[in-house]
Amino acid sequence: MAQSEDLPIFKAAYDLLEQLVTLSKDLPKFFRYSMGTRMVDLCLDMLGLIYRANMSQEGRLQALTDLLIDYRQLLMLLRMVYRQKALSSGKYAELITLLDTIGRQATGWRQKTLD
Repeated sequence: MAQSEDLPIFKAAYDLLEQLVTLSKDLPKFFRYSMGTRMVDLCLDMLGLIYRANMSQEGRLQALTDLLIDYRQLLMLLRMVYRQKALSSGKYAELITLLDTIGRQATGWRQKTLD
């Protein structure tokens, strides 16, 4: 079993966290303290769930299911911030690309666990 930090899903989630921390500093005050903080927290939770899913077979399915739930919540918050014009199109595309990578890998990992 690979170290969690070496997994592509972990690297994508960590890159996303770095970008979200930087982004939240630049958001308008309302978005910074409501949605920006929540997005960073969700990303941190996702990193923890990746660790948990990688640790053992027991609990892997639940950790991956929780990871996909957090992924969907983060996707919704990013979409809301973008639609409220607090995020540029370019930055939104960058973040969505990272999120898509995480979602695809988590879905594949979960599917493999189910098989």
